[in-house]
Amino acid sequence: MDERVRGLSSTTLLPAHPDGDFDRFARLGTLVLGVPVALVSMVSRDGQVFPGAVGLPEPWQTLRRTPLTHSLCRHVVTSGEVFTVEDARLDPLTADSLAIPDLGVVAYAGAPLRLPDPLTGVADPDAPVVGVLCAIDGRPRRWSAAQVEVLEDLAAACSAELGLRVLEERNRLLLSLADALVGARTVADVDATVAAVTRSWLGGAWSGLVLADPGHRRLRRAAPSAPPAGTGVEGEFVDLDDEGPVAHVARERRPLLFASVEELREAFPRAATAAEPAFAASAYLPLLVQERLVGVLCLVWDSDRLTLGAEADVWSALARFTAQALDRATLDSERRSRAEVLQRSLLPRLPEATGELQVRGRYVPASREEEVGGDWYDVVVGPGGETTLVLGDVAGHDVVAAATMGQVRGLLRAFTWDRPGSPGELVSRLDSAMAGLGVDGLATLVLARVERRATAAGTRYRLRWTNAGHPPPVLLHPDGRTELLDGASDLLVGLLPRVERHDHVADVPPGATLVLYTDGLIEHRGRSLAGGIARARTTLERHGGSTLDVLLDDLLGELVGTRGEDDCALLAVRFP
Repeated sequence: MDERVRGLSSTTLLPAHPDGDFDRFARLGTLVLGVPVALVSMVSRDGQVFPGAVGLPEPWQTLRRTPLTHSLCRHVVTSGEVFTVEDARLDPLTADSLAIPDLGVVAYAGAPLRLPDPLTGVADPDAPVVGVLCAIDGRPRRWSAAQVEVLEDLAAACSAELGLRVLEERNRLLLSLADALVGARTVADVDATVAAVTRSWLGGAWSGLVLADPGHRRLRRAAPSAPPAGTGVEGEFVDLDDEGPVAHVARERRPLLFASVEELREAFPRAATAAEPAFAASAYLPLLVQERLVGVLCLVWDSDRLTLGAEADVWSALARFTAQALDRATLDSERRSRAEVLQRSLLPRLPEATGELQVRGRYVPASREEEVGGDWYDVVVGPGGETTLVLGDVAGHDVVAAATMGQVRGLLRAFTWDRPGSPGELVSRLDSAMAGLGVDGLATLVLARVERRATAAGTRYRLRWTNAGHPPPVLLHPDGRTELLDGASDLLVGLLPRVERHDHVADVPPGATLVLYTDGLIEHRGRSLAGGIARARTTLERHGGSTLDVLLDDLLGELVGTRGEDDCALLAVRFP
């Protein structure tokens, strides 16, 4: 590496733009030290920039940047100490600098800027140098001890201003992250949220979660997106005995911060040579919830980040917020998974076909936190071969609703199998049984019986149904039209022990499809029920020529997605 750039960062803390606060520090430096030029300078491998500058000749005063060939401040950065020279033309270290002819530099004095500790407000003398406050004269000058002391005092005040800037940025980052993580409901949400916030606020090139898998003494990458080479998480799993930084952090439960790739190589020479790192700075943070490891957060940057060590409080808070969100999302996922298993266990296994009828059902759980819902579907083939269809929705979204749904479904199945009767009679028996057995709950439902009629043209079908406060079924005709079976709806089940129930009848043309659904399909915020039904009919008409499975998948995909605002159950029957 060129000696001019050895020890320099690949980036600067502030850009090459005028900054009023740091211009004031430069102006103050010219006044108290009696020099024509003073700068707040930041140096990188690409050159130096001046967020604060007074007295530079043009075009440098406007450009606010020079190449390294014009930088005496780099000697302050690489040494970490005050650097002075009486006549740069005569000093072997500076005699060849183009700052002499182009900027008029003869005498120079520079003091390092370091970020103070956010808790104590004091800068560690071993902390990285992030900038330089310098004074420049166009003629030889001997710098007195008092002047150097004043320069150091100004540098300390300038460092404090830089610290405040960084602290404000940190606070905005953490507030933004905390606010964004409130809506993160899944591990994938947490991963995506942390990536978006760190990229936006920290300029990160990539971030990724690696989840603890204690049963197998390994960690598992949360997202399938490939990380940059050299992070140590290129594969799906990271063994806890691995020699890389991720496994080390998981074992030791302490963060690792590398301001440059050279620091990473020095700490993990074997791991770093396994894959040439495609990044510069990196951070590996243990995610702990009450001393329990839930994972490791990996962050990488395309450029060096000298302030990593001074930002320990940021990494601690970032890890804490992420760990809590990740733990919450994992618990929510486990609860939803158990609830979904319970919900699906209460749904029947539908026959592939009942006689010549094809039947298909679908259930999509809601995305909200409530554990389970009361939506269900059922198909009962009686002793005589008659087919009864049921689709209902018990009020509530909890275990009580699911338990009530199981009782209601069981009663209806028993009544349907036990004794022939019209749909209205069967639901009336359900009203009485719920009141007599103390089944406390309200439900909407549609119960329909498929009737076969022999005609000269062959078997024809008729549908006889009753509706207890439920959205009306849709009949999709072979020509693509839809018909709403919107006969008068009766009261919900469970309101009264005796309710007059009414049957409705419709002839079903050959090749038609009957679709029953719960309100999770059509009820969405900002949309009327009538609008939801209309949209469902439009979707059915557009996909009417599809198979039953494709038809239901398309219907759910367009109206609900993978998880809707409410539970959704569908039952479809295709007639020959």
